[in-house]
Amino acid sequence: MLEQIEDRLNEVPEDLRQGPVIFAAAALVGPFVLVLLAAVAGPSLSSPLMTLAAVVFVGAVVGFALTTFRRFRVQKAETMRLAAARSRRRTDRRPSASRIRRTGAASTADATDQRRAS
Repeated sequence: MLEQIEDRLNEVPEDLRQGPVIFAAAALVGPFVLVLLAAVAGPSLSSPLMTLAAVVFVGAVVGFALTTFRRFRVQKAETMRLAAARSRRRTDRRPSASRIRRTGAASTADATDQRRAS
């Protein structure tokens, strides 16, 4: 039975299994189910169920906000790391200004020596 559940979870796209999506679904579905239960339960139990629905909604919205913020920070850090690596590779490929000057000075000196020799 556990394998069947895993197989069904693997059929769900990866984007839908992320934390923010689960919290957003809980924010929508959880309070709706609790409000339906409150309507069926009658007036004596409806007030606590409505309060519970509000708490579930607020908790799910806060969880959605926190997981989205954390995910954003991780994604931003990864983007900055990749940009730094790309920049480092780019500067490693480019010759530095001091190497260009030395090479240019050497080639100018070689050209001057060749003119003098002839």
